[in-house]
Amino acid sequence: MIATRRGDFLIEQRGPTDAPAIVLVAGLGDDHDSWAGPAAVLARSHRVITFDNRGIGRSPIPPGPYSTAEMAEDVHGLVSELGLGRVNAAGSSMGGAICQEWVLAYPDDVDRLVLSNTWAERDRWLTGLLEHWIELAGRGSGRDLLFQLALFCFSADHLTDHPQTIDEFLDAPLPSLDGFRAAARACQRHEALDRLASLRTPTLIIGGEHDILTRPTLSQRLAQTIPAAELRWLPTGHMTFWEQPDAWTTAVREFLAARP
Repeated sequence: MIATRRGDFLIEQRGPTDAPAIVLVAGLGDDHDSWAGPAAVLARSHRVITFDNRGIGRSPIPPGPYSTAEMAEDVHGLVSELGLGRVNAAGSSMGGAICQEWVLAYPDDVDRLVLSNTWAERDRWLTGLLEHWIELAGRGSGRDLLFQLALFCFSADHLTDHPQTIDEFLDAPLPSLDGFRAAARACQRHEALDRLASLRTPTLIIGGEHDILTRPTLSQRLAQTIPAAELRWLPTGHMTFWEQPDAWTTAVREFLAARP
């Protein structure tokens, strides 16, 4: 647990402490353990920091709604408290939205940025789906919520090849439903596309070709807006680093190693 001016946050660190640091920011409903696979690989060459966002796990679960800018302040506070200096950052889905606000507010915090399966604009379809999930959480329908998350997060091919995936999702501990609702409101209200045109941080955008949650068009618009962005596709649904862990970590390591 790390005490910050924003509260006490659970973090996990892997890899050599003198290696370049990368902070991994999780998505909606995911705690730091969601990064276990890529974190283990990245820790061969980096100091890897994962943590529980506000609203989940052992980090604070204050009353909502939250905002992605507010959650970006949490990450900045953690990085400052750890004395990491400039870091690399990778965010998945909501974590990518948080990273956008983070680097916009504190550009000197981040050296290179990875935005995986995320979005930067208010989208009517995504907003409607999130509203449905907020309603499910509000009436305590946690199992129904997990079932829908599994269906929307994984591609049909992955579920066919790994039929145990949905059962594993349903067997997982429920996140705090109050925290989920508060963070989902942050997702609904995230809007950064116009501001990202000023971003000068080298950015890798990873999109899933079969992502029905944050659709490929949302990744394309991100890539078209951020001046120093490159776009990489993987043949996956929303959870690219779960479906294609080797391809995802390879793309990230190559990007982090590249220099102009």
